[in-house]
Amino acid sequence: MNTITILLLLLGFHIAVTERIPTAIRSLAAQGALLALLPFLASPRPLWRAAALGFATVAVKSVAIPAILTHAVSRLEIKRETESLVSTKTSVLLTGVLSLSAFVACARFGLSGQDQLGAAAGLTLLFSGLLMMTTRVKAITQVIGFVVLENGIFLFGASSGSEFTLPIELGIFLDLFVAVFLMGILMLKIQRTFTHMDVRKIHTLKD
Repeated sequence: MNTITILLLLLGFHIAVTERIPTAIRSLAAQGALLALLPFLASPRPLWRAAALGFATVAVKSVAIPAILTHAVSRLEIKRETESLVSTKTSVLLTGVLSLSAFVACARFGLSGQDQLGAAAGLTLLFSGLLMMTTRVKAITQVIGFVVLENGIFLFGASSGSEFTLPIELGIFLDLFVAVFLMGILMLKIQRTFTHMDVRKIHTLKD
C-alpha cells in the first residue's frame, strides 16, 4: 500500500504545480485508478464490497470526471493555466510546506490511524486541492483542485481504517460526479457569456 500512497502523493504534487491542464487531467485519472486499489488493501471488508467500491472509483474518478473535464477543455480551447495568483516556484514551495505540515501533524497528534504515510499523504492532497482552488484563476483548474481535495479525503479515510457503509461510499462518489458535471456545464456557460474563464472578473458583475 505504501507504494500506491507514494505514487498518489507524487501525482498530487504534479497536478498542483503543472500549468498544462490536459496533463493535470491525465494525472487526475491516474490518481483515480490508484485509489481504486485501496479498498482491496485497506481495512478488511467483504470482497464484493471492495470490488464494488473499486469499480465505482474507476468509473467516476478515472473515466467519468476526466471525460467531463477533457470535453470542457476541448470546447473552451484552454490548454494552460497561464495566469495564477502565485508563480510556479511559489506553488512548489507552498506545496512542499503543506506536505511537511501534514506529515508533522500526523506524527505529533496521532492522526495517522493504521498508516501514518497514507494519512499524511491524504492530508497533503487535501491541502494541495485547497491551494489550487484558492490560487488558480481558471474555473477548470479550480474544479481539478476540488477533485484532488476529495481524493485526499478518500485516501485519508482508507489509511485511517475508517469504516463506511457501501451505500454511503457510493453516495459520496455520486455527489462528486454530479458536482463536477454541473461545474462543467457552468464553465461552458461562463465561457459563452463572458468569453473567458478568469473567475477574478466575476466580481465585476452588477445587477
